[in-house]
Amino acid sequence: MIAIEIAPDRSLRSVEVAERALGPGEVRVGVAFCGVCGSDLHLRPSAALPAGSIMGHELSGHLLEIGPEVEGWSVGDRVCVFPFLPCGVCPMCVAGHKQVCIEAAITGLGMGTNQGGFAETIPVPASALHRLPDAVSDRDGALVEPLAVALHGATIGAAQPDDPVAIIGAGPIGVMTALALRARGCERIAVIERGADRARRISALGFPAVGLDEVHMGTIDALGGVLPAAVFECAGNPAAPQLAVELVAPKGRVVLLGVLEEPVAISQLVLMVKEAEIRSSFAYRREDFAEAIELIASGRIPTDDLVTGIEPLTRADEVFAALAELGTEHLKVLLRP
Repeated sequence: MIAIEIAPDRSLRSVEVAERALGPGEVRVGVAFCGVCGSDLHLRPSAALPAGSIMGHELSGHLLEIGPEVEGWSVGDRVCVFPFLPCGVCPMCVAGHKQVCIEAAITGLGMGTNQGGFAETIPVPASALHRLPDAVSDRDGALVEPLAVALHGATIGAAQPDDPVAIIGAGPIGVMTALALRARGCERIAVIERGADRARRISALGFPAVGLDEVHMGTIDALGGVLPAAVFECAGNPAAPQLAVELVAPKGRVVLLGVLEEPVAISQLVLMVKEAEIRSSFAYRREDFAEAIELIASGRIPTDDLVTGIEPLTRADEVFAALAELGTEHLKVLLRP
């Protein structure tokens, strides 16, 4: 099969890879679409992923082969894949908090240990499968994973329908967080975005866009004269966490969803004076995947406005370069084998 691996010079190259045999409890998925995630952009140059790694964790497809000891699935079934693979035995898993299993951050699909979805096929545990209903296309099935990230972040933020909230960053996770909050009943949502194209896109989706000029008063004005009870940092910019702390209302919640490897500076005094909380989220639960599928199937998520490009798998290196450009017009690009 054809797959895209990280080369020694950290570029992405197309290679021929032998399909390994399925083990007990595994199935082989023919990949239909695999989205390029912001974490993929961060990890591609990082030493955290060794050369030869095959990334990709936002995938949909259909079953090509059923391994031993798998029941309830048939060749041809349409699926999306839960790529976070909790160990099931650590204290967090046993306590019911599988989304923070440390093992899963290493063994998840496309994280270096196990092959990801930037390939024609991928072996996965049958336990990782979610069935796609007829109302969810293969293309939209690749949006389930990032929408689940947004939904779990919304849960962490504990925003109630009558809460004013702000989102920093109108990239894929920022936009999906806004849509997730609206789907859950939140009506006062302001999105802070410095890029003109992304600001226009979020405005077209019905959310007030606030620029960085006069950002503090602009956010208050967009929310009807009040500070946000919750601020979701989705930009992955080193300055964004401090801005979130400045914007959040007293007793409010800052939720960090942007991916940053380096430490960031925040004003501890401002946080203390406000008695505000900093929370964070990296992954999701199985329930978030199920909710994401239901929201997409119901038409409450405007998926046509989210996918801004579909490219052949073999153009992965060019796609990554385009998405890394400052001010890119793209929101979500999918790779298709």
